[in-house]
Amino acid sequence: MLERKKGFIKKIKNKMDAERFKHTAGVVESAIKLAEDKAVCVNKVEKAAFLHDIAKNKTLEEMQKLIIESEWKVDKLEMSIPAVLHAPAGAVIAEKEFGVNDKEILSAIRYHTLGHPDMCLTALIIFAADFIEPHRNFPCVEKIREIIFEDFTRGIIEICSSMVQHQLETAKIIHPNTVMLRNRFLLY
Repeated sequence: MLERKKGFIKKIKNKMDAERFKHTAGVVESAIKLAEDKAVCVNKVEKAAFLHDIAKNKTLEEMQKLIIESEWKVDKLEMSIPAVLHAPAGAVIAEKEFGVNDKEILSAIRYHTLGHPDMCLTALIIFAADFIEPHRNFPCVEKIREIIFEDFTRGIIEICSSMVQHQLETAKIIHPNTVMLRNRFLLY
């Protein structure tokens, strides 16, 4: 089992540059802490965290081709935001190259950038872990790191709000999935 895990990690590491793998390791660390805090299957969360950025090294054309040839549905708006396409493309790679068939893991990879109102707890953990991982350094991240462990629902709302605020400040597209996820948690 340990050898298989080492082989899995080595395969991932070979597909990433050092900085991306450092980020990934931070996401794994944060995701495991959140999974333990929320009593969620650590193995699923760990696998999703290791694979969440597996498509980051792909070109835009390669990601689009992977997505178009897959069963994942990506709307035109999302397809027009190159920075987030590694998420659905990553789900395709996880399935095809790593043999992942667990829908929770695939969904966590698929929606870790924009969020989605129908995310399962595993996916929400990866969404949050990607935002709060220890190597991130931007305004409000320290506050959100604290909040997410005190009140997970409020933490998700804060992450979505921060993402929307950043998109507004940089005059970039706000995908409705982020807003709908925020609204879902506001309605709790």
